[in-house]
Amino acid sequence: MFANLKKSMARMTAPKIGPDELRRALSEATGGGVDAMLVHSALSGCGQFSAGVADIVAALRENAGTLCLPTHTYSYPEVFGQPGPVFDPAKTPSKNGVLTETFRLQPRVVRSINATHSLAASGPLEKALTQDHELLDAPCGKDSPWEKLVQYKAAVLMFGVNFRAYTPFHTAEDVAGSPYAYELGTIDRLRYVGRDGQVHERRSRRQSWTPRRFAEAGDLLERSGLVKRVALGGGHLLFVRDSAKVQDFLVERLRKVPNFLYHDCTAPLQ
Repeated sequence: MFANLKKSMARMTAPKIGPDELRRALSEATGGGVDAMLVHSALSGCGQFSAGVADIVAALRENAGTLCLPTHTYSYPEVFGQPGPVFDPAKTPSKNGVLTETFRLQPRVVRSINATHSLAASGPLEKALTQDHELLDAPCGKDSPWEKLVQYKAAVLMFGVNFRAYTPFHTAEDVAGSPYAYELGTIDRLRYVGRDGQVHERRSRRQSWTPRRFAEAGDLLERSGLVKRVALGGGHLLFVRDSAKVQDFLVERLRKVPNFLYHDCTAPLQ
């Protein structure tokens, strides 16, 4: 606890990260840019920035043809069996931090319609990635934006966060057919405002809430050469060049050990 507090204090008292330092780190991580990139973020994980949040988004855009950020809202029913709160893709704020909320409110950003795990995208692939999310019975499974990102071999940037925030882990569990991917017997009644402006309801399986060892799995991915680490301020950027390679790596293990990503799994992380 005290070690984490000490690291946090060091980041907050370090010199502010300037635009040139940010662009250098992003260019080093991405190798000069990629066709599509998902960004999970916690800016405070690297320190303080002299640039505004919109300027940070602009720097990210420079490194991705199509930029994608999670805009999860977790609009689950308060009482099981009852309908959940209405998710409005135009109005319901993201719960994934200030960077994601700033991005989703910008012009020419498209948000998928999903009451729990929506994705915002901007660029040539924005429509292909986000369309029809509202028609699915699981937020991160087959045909979801999260699976499509993998199909397009999108890059993933962990900006100031570790792999505890890596949403495609859920997709890998689904693709592997792991019985541990979803809460057993839990079907949520999710409500959303559709493209037609009307409120609709969709029944959806709920991602398992059992604690996972996602951060430790991220360390394994880095040891295996699938993640590049670049220093930025008091933290790091963790960069996945090809999310499809990561998924193949995970699915191979999940098919042998279905609860491979569970925190209480006794199988070694290797």
